[in-house]
This record gives sequence, C-alpha cells and structure tokens, in this order.
Amino acid sequence: MSSSRSTHALPELFDALRSHNSIDEVDWLLVTRFAEKWKLSIADALLDLHIVDETMLARALAKAHHITYIPHTELECDFTEIDFETFEDLLSVGAAPLTGFKLAICNPYDDHRGNLGNRLCQREMVVTERSHLFEALRNQGMREWLLEDEE
Repeated sequence: MSSSRSTHALPELFDALRSHNSIDEVDWLLVTRFAEKWKLSIADALLDLHIVDETMLARALAKAHHITYIPHTELECDFTEIDFETFEDLLSVGAAPLTGFKLAICNPYDDHRGNLGNRLCQREMVVTERSHLFEALRNQGMREWLLEDEE
C-alpha cells in the first residue's frame, strides 16, 4: 500500500505514533474508519481498539503538538481558583489545572479555548494520560462533595 504523509488524517499524530510504535497505514486506516463510524476522536479510537496504551498516546499527542508530556505520577493539581461551573467545564473537556501555571489535558485536538476560555488556556498546556487526569478530577469532585455534606 503506497501512501504519502498528506493522505493521513492527523498526519503529525500518525508520524509521532509511528516513531514510538509499529503502527502502519493499515492500522491507521482501521482507526480512522472506526473513529468516523462511531463519531469518536482518533485518540479515543486508538485506545478503544487497543492500538496503543494511554502513556504511548499521551507521549505521541504531546510530540505531535510540540508540547510537554507529564507522566501521571507527576501531576500536582491546583483547584484553588476553580468554581463549580469551571469545574464542570474541566470535566467536559478533560483538563485539570496544575501547580506552576500549567493545564493538564488529555487530547490537544479538543477545543479547550472554546470550552474553558482564556483564563485557564493562558496556562502552559501539558499532556498526560486520560484515565489519570479524570481520576484527579473525580477525586477533587468527591472532596468538594464531602465538604458540602459537612456544612
């Protein structure tokens, strides 16, 4: 199968994955068709089809977008300036504020600016693993819920 870089959807992600993994054009065609059929992002399709694991995907997404990858073990969330409405926005887009004026995201292709606004998006964006990012958000939500129950 002859293919050029320009024929791939998200060629920068394909190239980044190819440098980390043995993904080939056939795998990529399967992933993109699966994503189109089920109305998923290519990142979600890669995970759902077990083509890559979360760490490999996060590293490739960071490389494709020329942003920093931070392993989940180094996440230090800072929700001090986050109200309930903003927290819901963070949940909907998959992002968490970190110490050091950073914003952890799991998919740079998502519309963060449209969902979160400039205040949060002025932070340096970094990529991390999806499940661990949502675990941090879930833990924060539980802490807030428990604090409300105590009042």
